[in-house]
Amino acid sequence: MNTLPEIVRIHSSAPLSGTIVPPSSKYHTLRYILAAFLAPGMSIIYYPAISDDTDVLLQACSHLGAHIGSQANERRILSIRGTGGILRTPPDVTIDVGNAGAVLRLLLGICALSPETITFTTLYAESLGRRPNADLLQALSQLGATVESHSDEGTLPIKISRGQIQGGKARISGKKSSQYISALLFLAPLLKEGLEIEIVDELTSAFFLDLTIEVLEKAGITVITKDPYKHYVVPGMQQYQLRDYVIPGDYPSAAALLAAVAIAKGAITIANLQPGDTNGEAILEVFSEMGVQITRTGNTITATSREPLHGIVVDGNRTIDSVPVIAAAACFANSPSRIYNVANLRLKESDRINDLARELNKAGCHVIPSADSIEIQPAGLDGIQGGVELDAHADHRLIEAFVAIGLASNRPITVSNVFHIAKSYPLFFDDLIELGARIERVF
Repeated sequence: MNTLPEIVRIHSSAPLSGTIVPPSSKYHTLRYILAAFLAPGMSIIYYPAISDDTDVLLQACSHLGAHIGSQANERRILSIRGTGGILRTPPDVTIDVGNAGAVLRLLLGICALSPETITFTTLYAESLGRRPNADLLQALSQLGATVESHSDEGTLPIKISRGQIQGGKARISGKKSSQYISALLFLAPLLKEGLEIEIVDELTSAFFLDLTIEVLEKAGITVITKDPYKHYVVPGMQQYQLRDYVIPGDYPSAAALLAAVAIAKGAITIANLQPGDTNGEAILEVFSEMGVQITRTGNTITATSREPLHGIVVDGNRTIDSVPVIAAAACFANSPSRIYNVANLRLKESDRINDLARELNKAGCHVIPSADSIEIQPAGLDGIQGGVELDAHADHRLIEAFVAIGLASNRPITVSNVFHIAKSYPLFFDDLIELGARIERVF
């Protein structure tokens, strides 16, 4: 893999073609690493996602007592000798979680068992440093953990230790992030009394909670669903089991490729995308509604885009991490689009409503942000002018969106600080170039 550039310039490109194997799923990788970390011996993970988030979590697991090994060959293999749920932490350990929100939240749950105080920090004060965690911290505190945060919103730095944690019942909001509930679910089977979780309002990004439960069950953990997305019971004193895990391909990364071919036109094949993934099927449905022809053969899909795109009205909560690239594609549609139910996009690595709209409008798009939705008007006969430099606000999903826009802009678009793409898709530029995109590495 080439060293990632800091600045790229994207030129209007001919129709794309070729076959790409997207990155492995970051979401599966992080959860399987945690399951292996909490098991009492050696687990093996095949095809783990290579990303900044993965690196941050593996380093944290090492600090907490796991032994990590890896092999680079035809099958990328990660071996983890876990802790059996007994954290081995030196006094006053500090864990830098980078810009990895999911890693932070999931670790906060597990680290409520630490006999020593653990401090979580980040160098990304304007990104992860501003994201709230108060709902999760309050739930952990109610269970008996000792927690301390920089602010009432639960922002970093955060200190946590087990205090008098036993288990019992936790009532928590799911409105800001499903990661809070996932964190409690990973913690729950290790508590003496187990845990009953009641979600007191709506749950955002419910498919991530489904994934967490799927991973826990594969790891031998019993989770009782009393009422989906509302009420769960996890018996205590359970043991995570040793397993071998195989990571599937990542649908949000594939969505960036789908947006690229939707905009630049052409036909591409994307491999290793398992059917039946809730988030993945929703992504494919959205691009199909926009006019991209998608066919599937087993784990491989082919996406063809020849005709003008159609505007859409879509519940963005079903495809939350892919909203930026969906919005980018909608900028080239021949009718208006509206992506709604996305208020929590403001709490991601960037404000993915306002920041996305501001930068796309610089390029000549017509994007109207609101509190919980994004509206996109057609660019018109003159197309999208481009000829500007866009700030991706340290957000890998915005990088994907801005690069896609450049593939059919009238003049080249420059995007800065694009090394943040390593958070989820380090080979993004290489893969697009392989498909025929004209991407210039400026610096």
